[in-house]
Amino acid sequence: MSTIFDNVVTKENDHTQLLRNIMERDPKAAKAVLSYLINRDVPEVEAASLEFRTQCLFLGVNGREIPDILVDGSGFRCLIEAKVDPTLELTDPQKAGYQACLEGDGERHLAFLVPSDWKHTASAEQVQKLVPSNVRVHTSYWRELIERLDTISVPLADDVLIEAIRFWKWRFQLEQMTTQERESLDSWSAERYSAVRKLEKTISQAKGLFDARGFETELETSYTDSYGFYIKQAPKYLLWIGIWTPAQVPLSFGFHVNSRRWLRPANHPSAPINVQNHLMWPLESETWDNPEKLYAKVKSFLDTYPTPSN
Repeated sequence: MSTIFDNVVTKENDHTQLLRNIMERDPKAAKAVLSYLINRDVPEVEAASLEFRTQCLFLGVNGREIPDILVDGSGFRCLIEAKVDPTLELTDPQKAGYQACLEGDGERHLAFLVPSDWKHTASAEQVQKLVPSNVRVHTSYWRELIERLDTISVPLADDVLIEAIRFWKWRFQLEQMTTQERESLDSWSAERYSAVRKLEKTISQAKGLFDARGFETELETSYTDSYGFYIKQAPKYLLWIGIWTPAQVPLSFGFHVNSRRWLRPANHPSAPINVQNHLMWPLESETWDNPEKLYAKVKSFLDTYPTPSN
């Protein structure tokens, strides 16, 4: 299912703002991020003393330099340049090493944070040859950074950090199997796999029925714990339908209980499944391989929604 950042963090600048906010929220998070990016242990007390800013303007001999994130402290400066598109090349100021930003004595770092399949690693390596001797250039990867943050997220119990990690795992395709998932594969069941694939086919065909009968839908298959689609009344969401593992039933449908992006019915059936701020209802077994019955069940639920005003 969706995270709170899906429609908010869409551009490169959005990712850098979120990363800056995560570092600023807790020195333990800042310690984890910086220790990885600059390849040395950054004590928590040092991390707490640092200032984190975005979009700071510097004027150098080659014009304007605006690093993504500026981390500043006593005798310390680190510029973080985040890339989220694996095909996006460095800008000219980045290729030159942001020399106006990194002037002065003290510890200086320029860290490129990139996807694992970034295609311009050689450009980043060339930067080290252009910068002063006290500037160290690093290339680091989102996947490894997310793993570091995931390790500290449990003791921190920070809901924003946990949600950001969940979002970044989806965005950068970082989903490792749990111990329980691995154990479930030890007793391989061809029948269960075939059943899940048939469920997915039913969902796809049901989406087609809603499309053909005048409903607006939006496919959602990017998460490892869900496979389904939304029914919308633009710009709002009405229902989500599909497989969602936390619901603990094969197929279900439901809605978010408090998000402003969702419309909700005037009345709804009793005994929903309450899961992660959603009310969900199981779809009976006769719908699992019958898109028409699934459509009829959900359509009767949609009929309880208020009629849209003109």
